[in-house]
Amino acid sequence: MRALLIFAISVWAGIAAAQEEVRIALLGIDPDPRYDEAIAYARIETSRQGDPEVAARMAISDLSLLTDARDLTIDLSVMRVAEPGDLLAAARSLADEGARYIILDLPAPEADAVAEALGPDGPLLLNSTAPEDWLRRRCHARMLHTAASDRMIADALIQHFVKMQWQQVLLLHGKTERDRARAASFIEAAERFRLRIVATREFDLSTNPALREQNNVALLTGDTRDYDAVFIADSYGEFSRYLPYRTALPRPVVGATGLVPLEWHWSLERYGAPQVNSRFETAVGYDRRMTWQDWSVWIAMRAVLTAEAKSRDRDSVAIEAFLRSDALRLDGSKGAQLSFRPWDNQLRQPILLATANAIIGIAPLEGFLHQTNTLDSLGVDEPEFSCD
Repeated sequence: MRALLIFAISVWAGIAAAQEEVRIALLGIDPDPRYDEAIAYARIETSRQGDPEVAARMAISDLSLLTDARDLTIDLSVMRVAEPGDLLAAARSLADEGARYIILDLPAPEADAVAEALGPDGPLLLNSTAPEDWLRRRCHARMLHTAASDRMIADALIQHFVKMQWQQVLLLHGKTERDRARAASFIEAAERFRLRIVATREFDLSTNPALREQNNVALLTGDTRDYDAVFIADSYGEFSRYLPYRTALPRPVVGATGLVPLEWHWSLERYGAPQVNSRFETAVGYDRRMTWQDWSVWIAMRAVLTAEAKSRDRDSVAIEAFLRSDALRLDGSKGAQLSFRPWDNQLRQPILLATANAIIGIAPLEGFLHQTNTLDSLGVDEPEFSCD
C-alpha cells in the first residue's frame, strides 16, 4: 500500500513538473476617457459599457481542453491603472513578473507609449481596442493588432456603397481627433473606388445660435449638390443619433449610426456567433451584450492560446512565429479563418455591417477579391503600407 502511495505521488509530481505556466496580462486604465459614462445622455449607451476581462476569461475557458491537453496552465493578471503616469511602470512590472503576452485595452497614445517603453525585448503586445491607422504605421515589432483599423472599417462601408451604387457622399465629422481620423480614413477608402465626396462638413455639439451652420441638421445636410448617402464620424455618438430622418434630402445615414461597421454585433446569427454571445451574456449575468471591444480581447486571448497549444515546438520564438504565420487558422465565429498580416501586424478579419438589431452584410462583400487573401481587401494593402 505504501509503495502504491509513493508511486502515485511520484506520478503526480511528474505531471506537475511537466505542466507549463503561460503568463498573460490584460492592461488598461481606469477611468478610460473613451468610455466616459458622462457622455451618455438620458441613460442612452453611446460607448462600451463594462470590462472586457470577462471576454478574456471566457476565451481561456473556451480553449481549456486544448491547453489542458498540452499541460499548459494559464495565468491571467488584470491591471487597471488609475493614474496615467503609472502606466509605464505597471507595464514594466508585468514584464518583470514574467508576462509573456500583454493584451492592451488602451487608447492609441498610451498603447504606443507602452510599446516604446518595453522595447524590442519585451513581452508580445496585443492591441485590442485602439483602431487608429497611425498606430499600425508605427510598426512596433512587438505589437499585434486585433482591433480592426480605421481603414478596414472604412473599406467595409465603401464596399457596401459600391454594391448599392451610391456614388455621391456627404461627409460629416465632429471636432475630436478621433472623428477627424475616421473621416480621413473614409476619404482614403472612397478615393480607391473613385467615389465622390460632395462636401465635408464639421458639426458642433453645442446649441450656440452663432454656430447654427454646424449644429443644425437641416443646414449641415442642405445647400449642396445631391448625394446618395451621408457618412458621419462621431466618436461620442451624441450628434449622430439625431441625424437619421432629419437630413435635408431623404438619404441613408451610415458610419456612427444607421448602418455601422463593427468587428462584432450581438445580432450575428451564423458561424457559431449565437453560442459566443450566449456564453458571454451568461458570464456577465445577462447585464449586457458582447461589444466589439469584448470580441477583440476575446480573439486576442484565443490567438495566444491557440498558438501556445498548437505550436509543435515549445520554444518561445517558434510559438510566436506560429502565431504570426498563416498556419494559425484562428476561428473568430465570423465565417473565415483569421491570421495576422506580416506587413502591419493587423489581424485579418471580416467586418460586420450592422443596424441596431440586424446584420445587413459581412465584408468582404461578394465580388471584392484580392490576389492572395480576400480579407486583405479590407485595410491598407502591402504595396500601400509604409512605416512612419
